[in-house]
Amino acid sequence: MRKTLIRAGAAVAIAAGILGLSGGIASADEISAPVVVPSNPTGADYVNAWNQAGALFGAGAAGLASSAWAGTIPSIVQGAASTMG
Repeated sequence: MRKTLIRAGAAVAIAAGILGLSGGIASADEISAPVVVPSNPTGADYVNAWNQAGALFGAGAAGLASSAWAGTIPSIVQGAASTMG
């Protein structure tokens, strides 16, 4: 019972994290890594590089969380099935 509660709590925490990280990312532009600051940069170039790096971080975190969530459901089902019989 305790494992199930911990797993459910982890799933809720992951979902909350996804919502928190994805709140600031609303761009349909394609971003590639690594983010490069041009030679002779202006302040806007640094801000743009910072924003792109943040978007890449958010996308990586969302991918990690969705992979964890995809693995959590079978784990919960398997755990529940093993305790029932």
